[in-house]
Amino acid sequence: MSQPLVLYEERGPVALITYNRPETRNAWNVQMIRQVMAAVERGNGSESVGAIVITATGSVFCSGVDFKSPPEPKDPETGIRPRVSTIGMAHDTSWLHLLARSKPSIVAFNGRAIGLGVTHTLAADIRIGAASSSYSFAFLERGTMPEFGCTALLPRIVGYGRAMDICVSAQTLTAPEAREIGLITRIAPDDELLEQALALGERLAGFPALAMGLTRQMLQANATESDLNSMLETERNAFVTFIKAARNRKRAATTIEPSK
Repeated sequence: MSQPLVLYEERGPVALITYNRPETRNAWNVQMIRQVMAAVERGNGSESVGAIVITATGSVFCSGVDFKSPPEPKDPETGIRPRVSTIGMAHDTSWLHLLARSKPSIVAFNGRAIGLGVTHTLAADIRIGAASSSYSFAFLERGTMPEFGCTALLPRIVGYGRAMDICVSAQTLTAPEAREIGLITRIAPDDELLEQALALGERLAGFPALAMGLTRQMLQANATESDLNSMLETERNAFVTFIKAARNRKRAATTIEPSK
């Protein structure tokens, strides 16, 4: 029986998702992206999970798309051949949509991240790198282009000028360089990476779930919002939701059940 391409386990309130194709440097093929997305959904559906940590086996976090993987058969209804891009960038059901509505997510880079191996993590909430990790945007060097929302998310994270430079000059960044520009926000010793990521996940899981979710939604909505009224409306609506939920909890707690 073959090993699963993605490992899933729950460590206390944290769902740990581990890429498990070290023989291909954890490159994504169709089966792998489906298993990764299913693992995230599993964490979202677990009542005991409050945060998600994503990491990998081996010395390479993810080497991008597995171009050597044999093509998938065409869908009999649509006639479209499934690819990593058609699944991960699908309208309304993309990888970006999934992480945006998921529980808070942390990526722990245990080694090199190349191409898609970097860009798919830009949709996560927090990125932590091992001291030996590196981040390659070598798309143009390989005759291709960045994807998975990179052209929108990377400028938001590191700034337009840096994003342009990184992509058009096909840069590879060390962990200190990545932290300096905000691509990752923390660096951990290689042998402490997972421990620190799980501890951070446990901390995030300990906060009120509704407040956490609304805070993430506000940041996602307002990060590029320039209209002040729209910005404030997003926050007002979030607080209305938060206050209504608190009132409902209070009413439920004070309700006396009728005697049988």
